[in-house]
Amino acid sequence: MKLIYLGADVPSNRIILETMGVKHVGVSFWRLTRRGLPKSKRYLLENYFQPFMEIHVHPGIPEATVLTAAELEEFAEAYEDFLAHNIDRIASFTEITHPQVDKLNLQLQRQAAWSEEDKFWVTIRSDSSYAEILDLCQQYKNVAIPYDLIESDVSLAAKTRSLTNQYGTTFHALACAKPDNLRQIQVASATTQSWLSPMMRGETIVWDGNKLVRYPKKMKEQARPRYKAVYEKAGLDFDKIIEDDPVEVAKLALWSYDQFEERFNMVNNPFLSPEDDYNQEDELYYNSDLLHTTGNAETTPVVHDKRGGQMRKLEHRDSAEMTTLPVFGTEIKTIVEKDENGFDVIKDVPLMRSNATSLRMCDTCFVASNCPAFKPANTCAFNLPVEVKTKEQLVALLNAIIEMQAQRVAFARFSEELNGGYPDPNTGQEMDRLLKLVKNAKDLQDTSSFIKMTVEAKNGGGVLSQIFGERARDLSQLPNNGLSEDDTTQVIRRAIED
Repeated sequence: MKLIYLGADVPSNRIILETMGVKHVGVSFWRLTRRGLPKSKRYLLENYFQPFMEIHVHPGIPEATVLTAAELEEFAEAYEDFLAHNIDRIASFTEITHPQVDKLNLQLQRQAAWSEEDKFWVTIRSDSSYAEILDLCQQYKNVAIPYDLIESDVSLAAKTRSLTNQYGTTFHALACAKPDNLRQIQVASATTQSWLSPMMRGETIVWDGNKLVRYPKKMKEQARPRYKAVYEKAGLDFDKIIEDDPVEVAKLALWSYDQFEERFNMVNNPFLSPEDDYNQEDELYYNSDLLHTTGNAETTPVVHDKRGGQMRKLEHRDSAEMTTLPVFGTEIKTIVEKDENGFDVIKDVPLMRSNATSLRMCDTCFVASNCPAFKPANTCAFNLPVEVKTKEQLVALLNAIIEMQAQRVAFARFSEELNGGYPDPNTGQEMDRLLKLVKNAKDLQDTSSFIKMTVEAKNGGGVLSQIFGERARDLSQLPNNGLSEDDTTQVIRRAIED
């Protein structure tokens, strides 16, 4: 599979592509006409493109553009004339499939102009039936599939494989460089304009050593500083990428797509026979210098297996073969609980616990290329005996995590200084995480208890009046204006005599 980079009709884009040594470029005739073709001489591609470049031409009319019948006919004639005079320099070209072109005119166009041309790619329309697709595969060697059809038709992978085996059809993906789609459908090439997104929309496209990573504009300040080693490997300027230089970020995208294409062809080689795959067992996993991962948690790489997935037969499993998932362990505890009649019942219940035994294999391990205990065809030499059952164990675990996080902050700050002191957003995030961990540990160890009461009185009859209202004022007054002095004397006398 080869990637064809669109946008080469713009001179500035063409210079970037030439600088990066891109071999397959795409040219839009619509954009060429809008930029203005020479009036006194013909526009010949050989005068503008380097000899090592393969040029793939497409009409390029935006679907939202509305043309009159005369304008569409004039454009079709100009496109046909352009192809006729540049056919020796063109590697391939596609037909005009604008929605305004009906199927009948499209069929006449194919028969009149392109039926005998090997460089012609017939294009499947989104409204084509399977019978029409079958007919195209019988008549033409190269068939192009647009992106929206690849996304919408989940059965397209099976259909294309069947048609390729039956008629030898070669399929090409249009405006599609999504890795999942390219793995789904076996195509000989795929056109893409995504490499312009960093320059036009501020995105970040980078190959992290194992996969193609794409960040939106809002994450560029956070994502770009973490891939300095990748930029150095690609021969790009770190400072320019951080400063959002449009040319440098576009070069990064091109280099990243080139790495993806190389890895994709290495893993998904359709010309590799089963015997070759069996004889090259030592190449099923690539732990060489090609895996130049930065190795951080935010960009966790994946391991690409050349063998691919295979359908397994569904068979009934005997109950004796069933066991606990290895990542967890269980221990039995005896408890006493009451049944529905209120009687005590002794029961054995399983309790979940972590399992220190690892299932990691050295051959597929993420750190295989750097591990000091690496041993082919063996399980991991390290266990993780973590147990948290008491408060002391929890405090010790938090302290260990705090120490590890403090080391990360120190190393991030060290890296920041070595890079000229540029404020790295990732360093700030690691500092925030450290402070949160410290706060959690402090709250866990704090055993003090207190009661805080706030009583406030404003204007009026005091605190009790604020709490109990009018009832408090009534209780503050004795009935009949209280007791006189004589009444009080009589009360005391009766108490003494009795």
